Amino acid sequence: MFARIITALMLLAVLAPAHAGEPQSPEELVRETTREVRAVLEAHREEIADDPSLVYEYVADLVLPKFDFELMSRFVLGRHWKDASEAQRERFVREFRGLLIRTYGTSLSEYSGEEVDFPPMKSDPERGRVTVPTEVIQPDGPEIPVNYSLFRNDAGQWRVFDVTIEGVSLIQNYRSSFGSEVRQKGLDALIERLAKRNEERGVPQ
Repeated sequence: MFARIITALMLLAVLAPAHAGEPQSPEELVRETTREVRAVLEAHREEIADDPSLVYEYVADLVLPKFDFELMSRFVLGRHWKDASEAQRERFVREFRGLLIRTYGTSLSEYSGEEVDFPPMKSDPERGRVTVPTEVIQPDGPEIPVNYSLFRNDAGQWRVFDVTIEGVSLIQNYRSSFGSEVRQKGLDALIERLAKRNEERGVPQ
């Protein structure tokens, strides 16, 4: 299941910024920017094929500004966040961001033109938290449901804090695996492992 999550994570790129300063509903943002990101991938297909690491820059520039990494880190670490020092929190947020760059970069580099469908959104944006449903259309298989969880911050901006694919939450998945590692080896060991992998892959900070 986690392998399928990684494959589908490239769709998080649809949450890249469209037109700065223009207020949009979460659903409008997803629909409009899907076209923009697909255009970027098509325009740089040859460069990415020659050097897949180039996609990390596109992820950092286009995708990550729409995430709230501190909130995601709080959810992922759970009670371990409360026990962490300020320095540990800052390091974890930075390296967790690097992990997502690697994860989404790998998925984007394997993008092969899959279509995306947009079922009606049932959430009420006025409540400040929504789920935007999408479906990945596979040419040789069933549709993959991908639901994005967003909240509206104090500045009125929509930010991603989770994604659920085929009923599996990204946050819950990492919370489970990281929680076990922290209990066995400690938070510093987890941070060091993430930092080492990010450095080895040349992930931009």
